[in-house]
Amino acid sequence: MTKTKNRWLNFATYTVVRLLLWLGVWAILQFLTPVKGIMAVVLALLISSAISIVLLDRQRDVMSESVGAFFSGINQKIESSGAAEDLWQEDILRERSGPGEQGSGANTVDQHEQPGLLQSENEAGSDSTTGDEPDRLDAQDKTEKDEQ
Repeated sequence: MTKTKNRWLNFATYTVVRLLLWLGVWAILQFLTPVKGIMAVVLALLISSAISIVLLDRQRDVMSESVGAFFSGINQKIESSGAAEDLWQEDILRERSGPGEQGSGANTVDQHEQPGLLQSENEAGSDSTTGDEPDRLDAQDKTEKDEQ
């Protein structure tokens, strides 16, 4: 729990210090120089960025490590969830295949194929020429007529 608070504290601290640095540079430009308005905002952003590269280097490193640790934790959760899902799918396939067919892979279904379509084709007893059955019968009739 302290790591989570520490992560967000590092992020918030860096952001607040960066914002205060920008406001300070903007105030100096706005009130002590002839630069006013949008030009002061843009110029303050550029100057404060250059200053923060030097002054906030350590703070930025700590903050980036905290943010990186946060996102690596999310990535670990996604990977473990995917692994658990894969195990769950493998268990279902093992249950469907039966005791003697575990290594055959005959009942496995590709993720992109629809099991309902494959099952209906297998039940109908069709082979690799599905849908061509009437055409084959017509061709056989024609050859029989030619022979007569």
